[in-house]
Amino acid sequence: MPNKTLLFRSIRAALGLTAVLAVNAGAQTPETLDSLEEIFVTGTNIKGLDLEGAVQAVQINREDIVASGANSLSDLFDEISITGGGTGTFTTEGSGPQSGQSPVGASGISLRGLGTGSTLTLVNGRRVSVSSFAKGSESFVDTNSIPLAAIERVEILPSGSSALYGADAVAGVVNLILREDFDGFEVDVNYGDSWADTDDGRFNINAVWGHTTDNTNTLVVVDYYKRNATFERDREETAQSKRPSLDGIYPSFNDGYWMGPHPVFGGLGDVIESGCATPADGEFGEYCALNQNGFYSSEGDLEALGATAQFSVNLSENLTWFNELMVQDNHSNGVSSPKSFNLPVSAFHPGWNQDADLAAGIIASADDGGFGSFPSDTVADVILSAGDDYMTAYGSFPDARAVEVDTQSYRIVSGLRGEINDWSWETALSYGNSQSTQNATDGFYVRELVTNALLGNLCTDGSLVDQYAVDIANRDYTYNGNSACEDSGKTTLWYSPFGGQANQQVDADFFRTTATREGESELTAIDAKISGALFTLPAGAVSAAFGAEYREESAQDTPSSIALATDLNDDPVMGFSATQVQYDRELFAAFAEFYVPITEQFEVQLAARFDDYSDFGSSTNPKVGLRYQPMDELTFRANWSTSFRAPSLAQAGQGTTLTSYTAFCDENPGFSNTEFGDLCDGATKSQSLNTEVVANAGLEPETAETWSVGMLLRPTDNIEINLDYWNIEYEDLVKLEENDYIAQTINGTNDGQVVQSTDFADLPTGTPGILVDPVTGELLDAHFQLVNAGYQKTDGVDLSYTQYIDSDVGSFTLTWDASYLSNFEEKVSDATKIENWAGEFRFPRLKSNAAVSWRNDGWRARLSANYVHSYRDDLRDVRAETLDNYGLTKDDEVTIPSVTLFNANIGYVFNNDSYLQLSVKNLLDKRAPDVFGSSSNVDYSNHSIMGRFATLRYNYVF
Repeated sequence: MPNKTLLFRSIRAALGLTAVLAVNAGAQTPETLDSLEEIFVTGTNIKGLDLEGAVQAVQINREDIVASGANSLSDLFDEISITGGGTGTFTTEGSGPQSGQSPVGASGISLRGLGTGSTLTLVNGRRVSVSSFAKGSESFVDTNSIPLAAIERVEILPSGSSALYGADAVAGVVNLILREDFDGFEVDVNYGDSWADTDDGRFNINAVWGHTTDNTNTLVVVDYYKRNATFERDREETAQSKRPSLDGIYPSFNDGYWMGPHPVFGGLGDVIESGCATPADGEFGEYCALNQNGFYSSEGDLEALGATAQFSVNLSENLTWFNELMVQDNHSNGVSSPKSFNLPVSAFHPGWNQDADLAAGIIASADDGGFGSFPSDTVADVILSAGDDYMTAYGSFPDARAVEVDTQSYRIVSGLRGEINDWSWETALSYGNSQSTQNATDGFYVRELVTNALLGNLCTDGSLVDQYAVDIANRDYTYNGNSACEDSGKTTLWYSPFGGQANQQVDADFFRTTATREGESELTAIDAKISGALFTLPAGAVSAAFGAEYREESAQDTPSSIALATDLNDDPVMGFSATQVQYDRELFAAFAEFYVPITEQFEVQLAARFDDYSDFGSSTNPKVGLRYQPMDELTFRANWSTSFRAPSLAQAGQGTTLTSYTAFCDENPGFSNTEFGDLCDGATKSQSLNTEVVANAGLEPETAETWSVGMLLRPTDNIEINLDYWNIEYEDLVKLEENDYIAQTINGTNDGQVVQSTDFADLPTGTPGILVDPVTGELLDAHFQLVNAGYQKTDGVDLSYTQYIDSDVGSFTLTWDASYLSNFEEKVSDATKIENWAGEFRFPRLKSNAAVSWRNDGWRARLSANYVHSYRDDLRDVRAETLDNYGLTKDDEVTIPSVTLFNANIGYVFNNDSYLQLSVKNLLDKRAPDVFGSSSNVDYSNHSIMGRFATLRYNYVF
């Protein structure tokens, strides 16, 4: 065991997720099945209706949550098979400041791999405001804003539920039920850490106080959580990226003429300067690459303080006033890789004369370009001989990009519920707000300052001279020969890209910025519903529910003005990935639901919901559910529904988002044979471009159709088996597939325009389209748009088994569940082929969990196994030179092996219900499998690099 204290920083329990492993409340013990209707609410708006067996559902109760060893909701969802795979559900692993990454400190949940925008997350059956920062262009509910200590149970309905809960519940609903009805006081403390040498500690302390009288119920939960960062450099499988960046801290250089027809990476010949940690081979010999994994925090540090309170009072025998309050304050930090650059270096930069070997290597590499010997033997003459005034440096800044994010969120609900003539009714007013501020703390450079400091235009007092005429937008720099700073008694402030950029003349903070990003989202809603029996048929009462809802929601995401793109500067703060959102909407909805017992064995559930959006029109979505129970031991079920999802606030309110793009021409042969020329200018890929995603006022809603059939079998009182087939067809998806967008722009089948020019201003900021060189056809710039893409069709099978065994040595519970992904077809547009992602990268076909739990007197123990099936790796974006190092080509098929992780725990419950538990996740310390499909070497959608992790938990009840 590595250097850890004997206490081992250890951890909370892992008894649980029994209910996760059981579908449709199969985790309940036989003794509690009779009380199912009192706690199972997701799946119907009719109060008191027993839908046991009628719908597929997953329930995780408080005992299961405690036993799981989870510190947060994202930890809890890691072991649920129906939330795995794809790129939808995400935790803080892989989060960062770039637009394609998840926001630092945030997490979201997705069902069936369809994305967070297709899963409706509720708290006590009501909506909450979305995260103030979107993930790219996808709005989501940040589950890190909801403390796990406040949750009584989690109910998941993994099928289309638009008719019941709202048009956007395409893939299903996750309903988080808050704790209540607690009388007393308890304190819970737990600490956990990994088995590695690094400090990956997680500390959580929470206190719960509840008081119940004849007429009132009060509950307060206060929760504090602290998590240390985990870095990829600290794990063997991620310490060294298989796909290092060609842009190193020691830049490579190219004059764009003598050294080849295109400014490719290279230029050092066989010379590798002292300190280069990642040498690599390129077209012009050796160069110094960048191991991005040496910087990334796979999980940033997080500190969260939250409070949840509920208060209700019985105003009369049939009238209750209820209130909910949630307040959360999160502080998090995330680290990404250094920003790459290609910037001009003056022919007269003093750094050229500081390294004779570098100068010689550049001259030698230039000679290798095929143009013969240079007419001179100095770097300055090399540059000037090419008819140019500068050489381009290709590299990365020496410091990683780092941001800190502060998020404050709160939610208030106040309502009334009661009974009128055996009809139950409820109405409530709710308000939610989330505000976030992101500050750049390191690694973000102002392009204009660095460019002028490389060209000799910047003086130490911050003033500029014009030795070079600088056109930032067009990357055009011309030597004027005008006065230097020294001519007016000042000193030139040079930025030096040489020698690993370690010895700057001044602190590099001069060139950095602490640009901020401000976000806010709001939700105001009022709802009312009523349910009861309409009349009685021979088989039983026909019950119904009716309701209405009105809500207003808004979101805004505003970067600092210094980070916003303009026609004169398309990347003002390099790598900041500024995202703009400004949007609000109103919605009115009404629904009706009917439960009709046709016979004693056959029941029908009918529902319909009308949603009217102020911006995207209206839609009516029906649902039909059937339940047939020919005998007590066997129940058959079938459900069908439709869905309508308006573009999210972040999608509809999209401004201009700065991002980057690389065209892989070997994957897109059409790019090399367009009517405008060769987009890649003869290369297998274009250089990385600073690009934009711009607004699209023409977006339309997405639609979906969902159906499922299944069965619940109880052959004995102690065995339960659930089997379900599900099918989802999703059309008009709002998404962006860059390669397809460029192809459609070339073919004239979208709103983008092809601009043939070398002047970047001819494709103005915020205008969709592509910019190509009129002579070569090379792709110079791209402004993408979100569009309504083609369709996704996905289907699969879920199976679960639960068995209870009583013996002389205690009681045992055996659980097993599996989710099999049969197909995940996607067709982005009419111009693309159908792709089936099932079994491909990030989409394993099979995920399952099995466990055995044991109880005897006060003792508790559990052993579980989590299985992820093998699936194919993704080699499409991997450089040929990288694959060649492993003896591979892009045509090869690489399989990511299956992985089984074992978790175990043991605990003891004392006489006053206090308890002590120790749990260990990844008991055998199995490492995540290596992949090529991610530069991190790990598929974070399905695996983790944490390794063995132990938690010790103590809960004391007063």
